[in-house]
Amino acid sequence: MKFKTYLIFFLLLGVLPDVFIGLVPLGGAAWWWRLLPAIPTAAALWYLVLIGRGVRYTASLRAFSYFTFIFLFPKFLFLLVWLLVSAFSKAAASWVALASALALSAFFTTLIFHVSTHLRVKHTRLTFSNLPPAFDGLRIVQLSDFHLGSYGDSHPYVKRIVEATLAQKPDLILFTGDLVNFDSREADSYLPWLRRLEAPLGIIAIRGNHDYLLHRHGTEEDRLSDTLRLLQLERDMGWKLLLNENIILEKEGQKLAIAGVENISTSPYFPDVGGDLDKALAGIPEGCFTILLSHDPTHWAAGVAGKAPVDLTLSGHTHGLRYKLAGMDPSNWEFRHYAGIYRLGSQVLNVCVGLGSSFAFRLGGYPCVEVITLKQN
Repeated sequence: MKFKTYLIFFLLLGVLPDVFIGLVPLGGAAWWWRLLPAIPTAAALWYLVLIGRGVRYTASLRAFSYFTFIFLFPKFLFLLVWLLVSAFSKAAASWVALASALALSAFFTTLIFHVSTHLRVKHTRLTFSNLPPAFDGLRIVQLSDFHLGSYGDSHPYVKRIVEATLAQKPDLILFTGDLVNFDSREADSYLPWLRRLEAPLGIIAIRGNHDYLLHRHGTEEDRLSDTLRLLQLERDMGWKLLLNENIILEKEGQKLAIAGVENISTSPYFPDVGGDLDKALAGIPEGCFTILLSHDPTHWAAGVAGKAPVDLTLSGHTHGLRYKLAGMDPSNWEFRHYAGIYRLGSQVLNVCVGLGSSFAFRLGGYPCVEVITLKQN
């Protein structure tokens, strides 16, 4: 998002409700009571100024999002509910609007401080007729979407992720992108914990859309320099990065390929960053069982399923987004494949719900470490 987007949110969700609450008599409330809701707006304004100036950019965005979702959104709901209910009963309008605003604030508070760090472990068993016998029972942990900037520095939640991963005793760890939000420095305080991750067959990773730091504050030169630093941090942790590349794992003379692409998406909001599936698959022996790491699951339907010799695709990106509105399912408009297992013939896609979010909360439910066991059919 650009600064003007945050400014629009601030004016619409903060200033507009404050003007309304300050000027319109609400059940005879004293004027100083009606000024209290402006306090969170003033705090949000302070962080908005810091965002605009690029001062502690990630931390300022995190604080701004706290105030926006816990206070500003509920105030805007208060305004809408009051206008609706007052058309029928002005006496009840203030109380109904207040109850609605408090409920929404409690909802976002729960998401931020409970749901978003309530880690779970999910186990999935997948069978394939062409899986090499030597890899029968291969135990993979898929991690995705850390979004480390959402937690601040040294949040113990990330340590719990590492410990939960190691407790699964994986043969292989695969990371499907979005380590940070806006800046490589978001990862610095977590490096000692992330370096503890290990598996006999290694840790293989790709970049997610946030790992290109497209929303970073600063010049394009600064962004490119910082993306290189982020890549080096991951390599220094012992992660093998696949940038339109592949790696062949061998066991008992049998082979399994892991391929990884730069971010490919059908969304018009993400620029072309050079994702090339053909390049990623180049050199893989014909008939070799292939696992593809592709951050955005829209790529699977658009360019993999029924089109490329890939047996299993692992994606993230959606954060498990799933919500309904008046019986409709708007989440399907953007993500047809939003969480879990999808199949087309013998090809399989697993969309990991991930570990964090670029916002201060997750709408897709609890974060998850996903354990995938491959079995020969």
